[in-house]
Amino acid sequence: MTDSKEHRVRFVEQLVESGALEDPAWRSVFAQVPRHEFVPYYFEARRDRPGWALVEKPADEWLTGVYSIDHLVTQVGGDDKNVDAARRGDRVEGPPTSSSSAPGLMARMLRALDLNGREQVLEIGTGTGYNAALLCERLGSDRVTTVDVDEGLVDHARDRLSSLGYTPRVVAADGAKGVPDGAPYDRVIATVGLRSVPQAWIEQTRTDGMIVVPLDRLGRGGLLARLIVHSTHSAEGSFLPNYGGFMPVRVNQTSPVQQVLREVGGDEGESRPSPLPVDLVTNSANPFEFFGALTIPGDGWESVGFTPNGGGLPETWLAQNDGSWACHVTTDDGVHLVRQGGPRRLWDEVEKAHAEWTDLGQPERERFGLTVSRGQHVAWLDEPHGPHNWTLDT
Repeated sequence: MTDSKEHRVRFVEQLVESGALEDPAWRSVFAQVPRHEFVPYYFEARRDRPGWALVEKPADEWLTGVYSIDHLVTQVGGDDKNVDAARRGDRVEGPPTSSSSAPGLMARMLRALDLNGREQVLEIGTGTGYNAALLCERLGSDRVTTVDVDEGLVDHARDRLSSLGYTPRVVAADGAKGVPDGAPYDRVIATVGLRSVPQAWIEQTRTDGMIVVPLDRLGRGGLLARLIVHSTHSAEGSFLPNYGGFMPVRVNQTSPVQQVLREVGGDEGESRPSPLPVDLVTNSANPFEFFGALTIPGDGWESVGFTPNGGGLPETWLAQNDGSWACHVTTDDGVHLVRQGGPRRLWDEVEKAHAEWTDLGQPERERFGLTVSRGQHVAWLDEPHGPHNWTLDT
């Protein structure tokens, strides 16, 4: 048994132990498809200075990382030239722009597709090509279409897939528009986050077909929806019980909090005490974060925490794309203080949403669902036409 096979065996065991890989058919697929062929390198944050370091084969660290159950950053700054720069030892900075998703999340999403082996599937977000390979292994290459906006990523993915005998249709295009000349599809699965479900996907999916999509709220909430398409060109379904955070589509890879930090300057905003700690909205393990991301006006929020250069209490800043912001600190004696500014009072909205969530009995995410019709996105609790629903800002 080669080293890669040994790593793959343990990799599948970890996914089974985590509860992500319960279906024997998918277990066989994950055991068969070599992840290392799709991730010849990845980036990790440097320990000695700001920026990114490259980890690549044949290093033992690389193979261990590839067969971990973590997501791996495979592109930085939208530029593949950063790979060569990192090899030279140059300083590489910039936001992650492509990744190999966490395998456990991939496994749960693939299981949610409820495949019987005969479906035509459209994947949005080719990335490395690994997820497309898993679909090809399960369905056959002729039943899989995958699309990505980055032509360089598409070329690499196509080559990697072909080298292993997988020949799906691989398209370089804007995935938000789908791939109309291959429609209709039985299933659409997105491995990138979008602020809304494109109507094009609904139009390109058969009636009673399914769309599995992570909604991007600036990285908050992990809103992973499983929608059934209706004959009325609408789609409806529940949110999956697991966190489903994905890198957003390229056009949405912005950083409102950095913009706010540059522009606020000496603006003290409006300051007051608050009964709520900041980790309610910065910790993905907190069940309120999902409800907040779903119901707080705006398109989610980005956060960053740091200690000011001049010293003082650690600050956590929240910001939205419209420029609304809040700065939260907690004193040594446990008092929470907030100052906020911009078009709306973001922390006021947090407190309002938390009070509503508490009044509802602090429901978990699997009790919520989503209806998409003519571009309008309405979230609901327990039933689509019940008394509790919220129209999302998209």
